Amino acid sequence: MTLILAIIAFVVIFSLLILIHEAGHFMAARKCGVRVEEFGLGMPPKLASFRPKGSETLYTFNAIPFGGFVRLYGEDSSDPKLMKDKHSFAAQSVWKKIAIIVAGVTMNFLLAFVLLALCNVVGTQPLLLGPEDVFHAIDSGVVSVAEGVIVKAPGENDIGFQAEDRIVSVNGNSIVEGDELTSLKEGQQVKFMVERSDKLLELKGVNQLKKPFFKLYDALYVPRIYVKELAPGSNLDKAGVKSGDRLEKVGNAGIYGFEDLEKYLTVAGVKYEVKKGAAEFPVLPVKNHQPVLMIGSVLPGSPADKIGLKVGDEVLSIKGVEIKKTDDLAKALADRKPLTKITYRVSRGGGEVEYFVETDVAGMVGISFSELHRADHDQTSYYLKPVMYSVKKISEVSYPWYQVPGQTLQEMGRLTVLTTQMFGNVFSSIFTRFSVPEGVAGPVGIAQMTYSFVQEGVMSLVRFTALLSLSLAIINILPFPGLDGGRLFLIIVPLILRKKLNPRLETLIHLGGFVVLMLLILVITFNDIFRIFSGV
Repeated sequence: MTLILAIIAFVVIFSLLILIHEAGHFMAARKCGVRVEEFGLGMPPKLASFRPKGSETLYTFNAIPFGGFVRLYGEDSSDPKLMKDKHSFAAQSVWKKIAIIVAGVTMNFLLAFVLLALCNVVGTQPLLLGPEDVFHAIDSGVVSVAEGVIVKAPGENDIGFQAEDRIVSVNGNSIVEGDELTSLKEGQQVKFMVERSDKLLELKGVNQLKKPFFKLYDALYVPRIYVKELAPGSNLDKAGVKSGDRLEKVGNAGIYGFEDLEKYLTVAGVKYEVKKGAAEFPVLPVKNHQPVLMIGSVLPGSPADKIGLKVGDEVLSIKGVEIKKTDDLAKALADRKPLTKITYRVSRGGGEVEYFVETDVAGMVGISFSELHRADHDQTSYYLKPVMYSVKKISEVSYPWYQVPGQTLQEMGRLTVLTTQMFGNVFSSIFTRFSVPEGVAGPVGIAQMTYSFVQEGVMSLVRFTALLSLSLAIINILPFPGLDGGRLFLIIVPLILRKKLNPRLETLIHLGGFVVLMLLILVITFNDIFRIFSGV
């Protein structure tokens, strides 16, 4: 039943977006006195058509539902007679042409505004467009998280898991990034260490890929600051912070990066919320007080773990390349090869140690790096490390009516910037790296997302429709041939150059742009289909 609703919703949403867009062109053209020869919903071949009595417009329904068009009299003709016909698009003033062209985009913007405003009044999950939005939502309690891998519900292969269990380790390996769970093999005997009501218990079972042990909450990685060394008498020291602590908050504001912390370091009397003894290494003073990188995590059982590299080791050089900043890593690790030895020279406890680590079959050694920052005349050091959390709940948010317009416009502004950047990344990625960027979807991908939003409820589907309408408006107004923005650009350019473009050249430019856009849609659609069948 849900699948049928999703199919209906997908067709209705696309039809609505196209209808609204083309209705904008249609109404603007009629207002400007331009004859509309055809109003088509969908793309040819034609399925059905009708012409109301006394109307000059033919209304058509076409076989391909992804598109629509309004055909204006004299729109793409170089016939001199059309320049004199007052009902011809070609005969209109520049300002009327601009009004007709931007009307479709304007209608999509208006639809997006109305739908997003409705969501902000009724209440829906917030638009989290970037890390700052997520961090603010965590601080405000809108996004509820719990550290670690948390079980949402037992799975079909029930070996005793309960909701809210925190998985501490699997087969003796501590959970570092969650990969320890996804790498389990079919038929493998598995031993879990689980924390339940502040007590540890052991659960055992045989892994079955088609019948999982549990269902987990979605994972979220949040950057956190850890203190490695602490200057005696510093503001951090006076606040009660110790070496090895993780800094969580100052008041109600979370600490998610170096800038968040550094604005408080020189302020006396600041109260920090910390997690005591969260660091994974013995705290020892070091001699090297230059900006350095350190090992932030070591994957259990990895080549680095087996050879003896540890969390907290400060990296001095790799393969003889001195490491002073993050950019140096790219140079040192540029030609990693499988099953080859790499020399790591590290600082530990004031001394230097050299290790020869053999890479695995993927050319990896199993470590991640963190940048070590210093303060208090280089006596305090701290570093950033991502911590895994489980997203337990995202609450719905609503606003008073007087805040809704401003909040909606603010969301639309951020979405406009994001969509424009995404469109540029699509072209850059496809034509330079021959790949479709992650997160970009065509009609097939959008249909798949529609199914997910139908399951979430009406308001989620309304917001999704608003985002699609806004995306359609933004992409359409970009100055690319074949789009409304391309047509607008070719109207404005002659004004600047004070010279008319050759009509045939203009037609070829639009045709070329249209072909490129169709190829782009085909590539993205192929990627959507490949992603679905490959399970990526």
